[in-house]
Amino acid sequence: MPMKPQNEGYRVLMAAAAGAALERDRPVRLRITLEGHSYDVDVEVLPDPAQEPEGEVAMAIPDSVLLPPLLPDAMEEDKICRSPLTGSIVSVVAKVGRYLRQDDPVAVVEAMKMQTTVGAPVDGLVEEIAVAPGDSVKARQMICRLG
Repeated sequence: MPMKPQNEGYRVLMAAAAGAALERDRPVRLRITLEGHSYDVDVEVLPDPAQEPEGEVAMAIPDSVLLPPLLPDAMEEDKICRSPLTGSIVSVVAKVGRYLRQDDPVAVVEAMKMQTTVGAPVDGLVEEIAVAPGDSVKARQMICRLG
């Protein structure tokens, strides 16, 4: 551990591995040996005023940033989520106004005592839900429409 005189004290240059163990919220106990004498010291990380902003910074995030745009190659027909089979709606997971990613669960359809989770066909915002729990659906019937 190289030592350099600075003013009337010493400046300690530590290895990167030892520096990585330091946490801002609590000091770390280290042993330093100088000219054959060992010293136990507590080391704490002090904030660097040049890197930290003064006070809190408030920032408004526009809604357009939170919702990624749809890909331009998605056709209107692609935005309709349809039942893959004839059965009964057990539950509807999606809600109007909620953003779904492709394959996020939309509803659960039961047929012949088996439950099938229906996923969103593309990314999008749920604009309309056409079914409710207990409804009977036919194969290819619309469950919801994404925008």
